[in-house]
Amino acid sequence: MGRPEILAQLADAVVRFDVDGVRPLVKQALVARLPPADVLNQGLSRGMQRVGERFNAGQMFMPELLVATEVYLAGLGIVRPLLEADRIPYTIGTMVIGSIHGDVHTVGKQVAIPVFEAAGLRVIDLGVNEDDSVFIDAIRQHRPEIVGFGTYMTATFMHTRETVAVIEKAGLRDQVKIICGGPAADADAARRMGADDASDDAWKGVENIKRLLTAWHAEHRATEAAR
Repeated sequence: MGRPEILAQLADAVVRFDVDGVRPLVKQALVARLPPADVLNQGLSRGMQRVGERFNAGQMFMPELLVATEVYLAGLGIVRPLLEADRIPYTIGTMVIGSIHGDVHTVGKQVAIPVFEAAGLRVIDLGVNEDDSVFIDAIRQHRPEIVGFGTYMTATFMHTRETVAVIEKAGLRDQVKIICGGPAADADAARRMGADDASDDAWKGVENIKRLLTAWHAEHRATEAAR
């Protein structure tokens, strides 16, 4: 079986909820010398992306999403140590991410973090249902360029405004770009509440993060040049 077929079968295993079949497929891909990053990005994550599209279209529901995530994580459990062992230096930047206060959902974050890491981000997971102070402490400690708010529900997405305001009051807002993520996230609404962007898709989120980082670096170069 060739590389495209193996990767396609990995993606299909996630879509079909094949938790028993995904581990042998990951091992087969690795025996065939497929790079671990490709196994994640073009296999497991491609399948999870299809699941997300169906969920957003109302063709899948929460119980199915949870099972698909279980399959994704089963395959990730095999490939992740290899990604960490082979990790080239983080090339994009640092991100702290946590579910905003009132939100206890972990599914979106569990899927998104490996996607972000595979793209070259150093990601610090702050957890779920986190107070605003946790984000403040993380910004001061880790000095990230990107802060991610997990906002699974509309009610918690609306907390974006007050959390951004707390970061601004602490004098840290101009040091970071803020992006919201989750099914409830809307880019226009996020910007109105003081964030920089939002996405309900981890893969689109990577594109948004890269764009935000380009702007972040440009702003800092301009600030340094003006001194």
